[in-house]
Amino acid sequence: MNFKLVLGTIIGKPYPWIYGIRIRAVMVNAYEILSKGVLEKARGKGLRKILGVSDDVELWLDSGGYQFLKRGINVTVDMIARVYRSIDADFYVSLDYPPSPSDDVKVRASKIAKSIQNYKLLKRLLSDKIILPVYHFSTGELLKTQLSSYHDADYVCIGGLVPYFMQLAGKYSRLKAVVFLALIRKLVSSKIHALGLASPAVLPILRRIEVNSADTMTWRQKAAYGKVIIPGMGERHVSGRRVRFGPKYTTDSDWKKIRHYLSVIKDRGLNIELEDLVSDFTFRAIFNAWSLQYIAEQAYDGGEIVSPAFRRLYDEAAKLRNMEILELENYFSSLVS
Repeated sequence: MNFKLVLGTIIGKPYPWIYGIRIRAVMVNAYEILSKGVLEKARGKGLRKILGVSDDVELWLDSGGYQFLKRGINVTVDMIARVYRSIDADFYVSLDYPPSPSDDVKVRASKIAKSIQNYKLLKRLLSDKIILPVYHFSTGELLKTQLSSYHDADYVCIGGLVPYFMQLAGKYSRLKAVVFLALIRKLVSSKIHALGLASPAVLPILRRIEVNSADTMTWRQKAAYGKVIIPGMGERHVSGRRVRFGPKYTTDSDWKKIRHYLSVIKDRGLNIELEDLVSDFTFRAIFNAWSLQYIAEQAYDGGEIVSPAFRRLYDEAAKLRNMEILELENYFSSLVS
């Protein structure tokens, strides 16, 4: 399967693709466009010019619903439609309301109903755009309602699973998310995009389930914390900053691996020195973007997954892919009951 990494970005440097990192797709959200006051400049193909993205790179627009909610802003479909209508992009993600793992059935049903309503309204307002609906974690009638509401979409998203991978959904939290992804893959013929899940540990699992694409901002976020992403090894602190979580020390073997990948990048035309990673956020971000793209393109057998927990999930994904729909549905129900 030809998996696609969608690199999430803010409107602000660095832009890794300008430095020669080959990417296939970029995602910006509507909150970012409005908060930076660049909507007028972004009209038509203006956002591509702002980002320095060529026409052969896909441009995705997300609603930014999470960012609006986090800042207490009541975003409406009309606000999102105004942004989407103004900008020439390839794909537009519908405004959704992700249920929290702690939401009861009534609250979950209400949020899913509003997400469905928003999708239908955006489709009507923007009939010339490709609007992607967003599936959310659910079972039974709630899942059936989403399936019937989104049956006409050639490309769909699955959202709201980041808290599950952060183990905020009780016992078997991550496994629930992986099984739900696998179940949607069985139930729909559409292409599937996993919102916010393109971390180094999850990418091989998504590929094995045959999810088509996923996005992430982690390349910038990890760089800001002084971290680099090393293919096959996870994250390491290199900046000398105080370590709050994750591996506390970068070992000699870690540095050796980093040097190896710096030489690989250099062979592909990008010269980054080890000292650059230690001292400069920009170079860490560029390196991380390259690493994620590299990981996304690899055909893993699971041996490159360092974490035992994620290795088990990777092995589980192979079993899920071979299950019949009814067996998979029963397994999912047993996990969430």
